Amino acid sequence: MFVRSFLIIIALVLSGCATSYQIDGFTGGQKPKWRSADVLEIEASGNGYTSSSKLERMTLLRAAETAIEANYRYFIEIDSEDTSRETTINLPATQTTNVTGQYTGSGYTGTSTTTYANNSYDVYKPGANVRYRMFEELPPDARPGQFYDAYEVYNRLGKKYIKKFKPKYPPTD
Repeated sequence: MFVRSFLIIIALVLSGCATSYQIDGFTGGQKPKWRSADVLEIEASGNGYTSSSKLERMTLLRAAETAIEANYRYFIEIDSEDTSRETTINLPATQTTNVTGQYTGSGYTGTSTTTYANNSYDVYKPGANVRYRMFEELPPDARPGQFYDAYEVYNRLGKKYIKKFKPKYPPTD
């Protein structure tokens, strides 16, 4: 009974707790690592409440924010690896509750057993390692839509995922 109660409490605490926009944490996150002076890798992971598309948007936002902090304006995805995983959670198949008490002078006792038909659940946890090449200026052969503008991505997605969002603007020449 303790195990089932504990799992129910954990499920209630985590219910609705999809991975938030954070570097890394208990529920996942997006961790940036510089692989060279102009190549950034984002290791992103989510929990069972995070959709793949949300994780993809937060990874893109982390790349834009990191690019701006390093004085890069544009970036392009050069490689990605799917690190998603599926796990199975097994819950107890039965639970027995013993009840004793008193009702207007008479005592009573009873036992209740609940059997659960499905006690295993598959949980999908999205993940990705994405590499980006950073640029201060657009290359002369850049095609429309090929590169991300870090400020545009940051301002568009930051409103949704950053709690105390403040827009950022490119420096004026």
